[in-house]
Parts: sequence; C-alpha cells; structure tokens
Amino acid sequence: MKTTMGRPPTARRGQLAIATAMSSAATATLLAFPGRKHAVRPKLAEALRYHRLPERLSESLLREAADWPDRDLTDLLACMLAARMCLSPIDLSKARGILLIGPSGSGKSAVAEKLALRARALGRTVDCRGAAESRALLQGGVWPEDRLTILETEGFNPTNPKAASAFGCLSDIEGVEAIGVVSALTDAEDVGEIVAALRFRRVIVTGLDQTRRLGATVAAATAGARLAHVAYGPKSEDALDALTAPALARLLLQATH
Repeated sequence: MKTTMGRPPTARRGQLAIATAMSSAATATLLAFPGRKHAVRPKLAEALRYHRLPERLSESLLREAADWPDRDLTDLLACMLAARMCLSPIDLSKARGILLIGPSGSGKSAVAEKLALRARALGRTVDCRGAAESRALLQGGVWPEDRLTILETEGFNPTNPKAASAFGCLSDIEGVEAIGVVSALTDAEDVGEIVAALRFRRVIVTGLDQTRRLGATVAAATAGARLAHVAYGPKSEDALDALTAPALARLLLQATH
C-alpha cells in the first residue's frame, strides 16, 4: 500500500481527527467567551461546580460573567439570578385553596403544617387534608370560602412520565393553586425537569437545612416556576423563608469558603 510523506493513511487520519477536535474545542471556547479565552471567573466556576448546578445553566452564567470581568462577583451573580428567577411568596391572608404536589419524600406534609401555622397566626381558619381526603375533595370540587384549605397529593415517582402527566393536569383545577414541592437533596437536573414537566406556577424547596449544596434550589427557582418559599427543618415552627436572588447569590459563593 502506498503512503504519503512516509506515514500510513491510518496515522494521518488519526492526526487529522485530533487536529479537528482541537480546532472545534478552540472554536467553542471563542464562541463561549469571545475575545477572552481566560476570562472565566475562577471563584464563580468553583462555586457552580461545588453546588452542582445544571450544566446548561452553569455554562450560561459563566458566559455572562465573562462579559463583566471587573464587577463585584456577588452583585453580578445576584443580577444574573434575578434575571432568571421570580420570587413570589404565598399570601396566606388571601389564599383559599392550596394543593401541594411533589415526589415521594419531598416534604409536602411538613410544608402543609408550616403554611397552616402561619395562616392561623394571621387569624385564618385552616383545613388541612391528607392525600386520601384531598383526592375526595378534588373530585367534589367544592372549596369553602371562609377558610384556607390545604391539600396534598400522594407521592409519585418523578421518572414515570405517566405520573408526571397526570399530576401536571392538577395545575389547571379552578379555585385552587397547585404548588410544587421539591427537595433540595434531589439532583439538580432532575428538579429542573420535574418543575418543567409538571407545569408548576410556583414551587417550594424543602430540606435546605440538610445540604450545603444548592444546585437543586437554583434549578427549581430558574426552571420557569416562581419561587414561593424555601423550607428548613421538618417542624411546623421551623423556618419557611422567601429567598431573594441576592441572598441566594451570597449563599452560593459563601458555601465554598
């Protein structure tokens, strides 16, 4: 078999593949950070890796940060998060029906107790229903006007597309607001997919006292639903907070210290 320049064709093909891959990688770098190959903010990159944010979200934040090399990082991250999330706490003085939807073990019952405690502190009459009672009430479709009714669905496997589709339809029930409940301990990519698949309008993230990593919290807050609250601890008196973009940015950057 004839060769060119003394090298076998297979060797030349291998070198060509390597050169092409190197060229593609260089092109990707330039597209991601035009004019600034090394402008990635190291502290931000470290924080995003530590918290295990969804890959696409991390890449998007790093690209934007590269355009602001001299801006205070905490302030910059807060602005980037604010552009992607919307804070919308539940107004317990006016809410009439709340339906909590979430995977098994996400903390729906604990959230119901937290909401009930705070609503009663405002003088509201509160009726909490477990999964079985909630199912019957949903079928009847009658909501008392003089009280806050808090319902919860049965847990489900979020990887089951049929279950996700069925529970997603509950978001369209008239007279009750369906609010998603997800755990901060869940994989961030999974949380984003759950929030999108179930079409949550608002979401509550639980279990922030049990993890240092906030990837799932960020994923839930930036997947299209408004962030209602974040919950710490299983008891009704444990914190149920509204987490702003500046506060979330500080937590993301501080946790890696």
